[in-house]
Amino acid sequence: MPTYFSPTGNPEVWDEKPEGYYTPEEWSELHPAPEPTLEEVRERKLRHLTEGFVDRVSGSITTSQGYLMQFDTTDSLKMQGAIQLLEATGATEGYLTQVNDETVYNVPLDVMKTVLVEMLSAYAACHARKQELRAAIKAAQTVEDLDAIKITWPL
Repeated sequence: MPTYFSPTGNPEVWDEKPEGYYTPEEWSELHPAPEPTLEEVRERKLRHLTEGFVDRVSGSITTSQGYLMQFDTTDSLKMQGAIQLLEATGATEGYLTQVNDETVYNVPLDVMKTVLVEMLSAYAACHARKQELRAAIKAAQTVEDLDAIKITWPL
């Protein structure tokens, strides 16, 4: 059985539409949802910013050496640990595991250090951009100001 809205907005089930009642479509047209407040739009924009940052730093970069590397904090810590192990044992070569799980062996230690610096730099650039966008979002005075802020990432 169909639902109709009474003149006071109560949804009721009837076989046929009573006089003075509205279909859901008619009711929605007469009583549109309120526009979100500035703070609601701001919170939504901040959520999108956080989600976008997590997505970006979970991605990858191509280093100057041509390696396709993930660069979130976990990946950088693993690389840093591998470098420390090589240094502690006196080894001069290690291996890298790229995004596609392809392992490259016999990578010189200095190349691994360069790759780590590039991974850390990529993360730092994304984090700086996130902070810049967060400040702009918090400073916005209108919904239009917030709409004008485009969430983009370096790299």
